[in-house]
Amino acid sequence: MFNIIQYTIQVFKITFKTEGGIALKYPPPQQCPVCENKLTIQELKCDHCHTTIKGSFESTRLASLNDEQLRFVEVFLKVRGNIREMEKELSISYPTVRNRLDHIVEALGYQTTPAETPAPAEDSQRKQILTKLDEGTITVEEALKLIQANKK
Repeated sequence: MFNIIQYTIQVFKITFKTEGGIALKYPPPQQCPVCENKLTIQELKCDHCHTTIKGSFESTRLASLNDEQLRFVEVFLKVRGNIREMEKELSISYPTVRNRLDHIVEALGYQTTPAETPAPAEDSQRKQILTKLDEGTITVEEALKLIQANKK
């Protein structure tokens, strides 16, 4: 029993990053390890005055994002959604910013709506190209050429 309590305390430990954001050292699990259903928070406690609030609380959608995605969202808010500023701040290309933003939107449970609705095969090829661009295996110019070639 003592090990379970100690583990629970360690799981919710918070550390501060030097980049100015707060990140969870051990993020709380989002689903039950036994049945895989959504978990709820049962207790909140103030470390200063030791007030404890018990109940059934749900996490926010943002709690389901990983550290990299949370950092991206922080920068996005900092630059007020200006994608060109995101490029500068994160040293990544415009298509990479858009690709990561789409992934985060989907991770939050929303659907992305492309400006043009490409054919399924074209969309799959486009995602593969953007993934290669995101990984740095191709340049922006190469990605643009591949996307243009796929549209023909």
